[in-house]
Amino acid sequence: LLKPLTQPQYVLLILGTTTVILLLYFLLKRSSFVDKRIAFIQARTKSYAELISWMLRLSLGIALIGAGTAQMFISPALPHFPHFSFIQILLGFFLLAGFLLAPANWFVVLLFLLALSHNFYLLGNADFLAASVVLLILANPKPGIDDLLGVSFLSPLKKLREFAPLILRIGVGGAMMFLAVYEKFLNPHLSAAIVENFHLTSVIPVSPEMWVLSAGLIEFIVGFALLVGLQTRLVAAIAFVVLALSFFYFGEEVYSHITLFGILSVLFVTGGGHWSIDFYYAKRNQNI
Repeated sequence: LLKPLTQPQYVLLILGTTTVILLLYFLLKRSSFVDKRIAFIQARTKSYAELISWMLRLSLGIALIGAGTAQMFISPALPHFPHFSFIQILLGFFLLAGFLLAPANWFVVLLFLLALSHNFYLLGNADFLAASVVLLILANPKPGIDDLLGVSFLSPLKKLREFAPLILRIGVGGAMMFLAVYEKFLNPHLSAAIVENFHLTSVIPVSPEMWVLSAGLIEFIVGFALLVGLQTRLVAAIAFVVLALSFFYFGEEVYSHITLFGILSVLFVTGGGHWSIDFYYAKRNQNI
């Protein structure tokens, strides 16, 4: 894993890339045009707040239906679970239709915890649990059958609304950091095999070891930035694009990480929330 750090050309590549990214970031931050566009986008995202619950329901519902039809238990890490297929598909359609949302969400939380007890690797899907918990916190049945029938979304977690962005950040940021540590840092030989199988060294001509180290560092840094709420909207947008491109290249099953797309979209709308570095700096600048 650390072999690239013993080779001067790769050390210079890491330092050079980091310098260019930071320089570009600070130049764009000083641009009045960029500032105006960012302010416009932030103002527009406020109108998307009422869609957050629906965005999470879509991602969770599609993920459950995809896992069920593939006879997997939440994640590809748990294949060959036909006895959970029907219940996952049913819960997925309940979430999409907005029917019996409160019990359906609680059942989804229990399903994930049961899956986690089968394989700790599902910590890499912590975003799934975070989306379920935040749906219980928001307790918003619109649009859906429950709302049309006047069925209340009863949840004891409604008072935790201000923590919703934090929970989502912990879910997606924690999952990314876990995967970076477990897949890249602790088992670099497995990640190197993926690099070689997909001929990634022909895409960017560096050694497999450099690929694994770089991928692990980027995934960990992005996950950490989301976890602490540092430049949340920017990082969420970058992570969304990179994740989408990786799916096109690797041809992965989209459903297994569809909740990532949902949560990153929501974080782009909400930003870091009150419990974030972004909020701390924004408040400090207002006081100044």
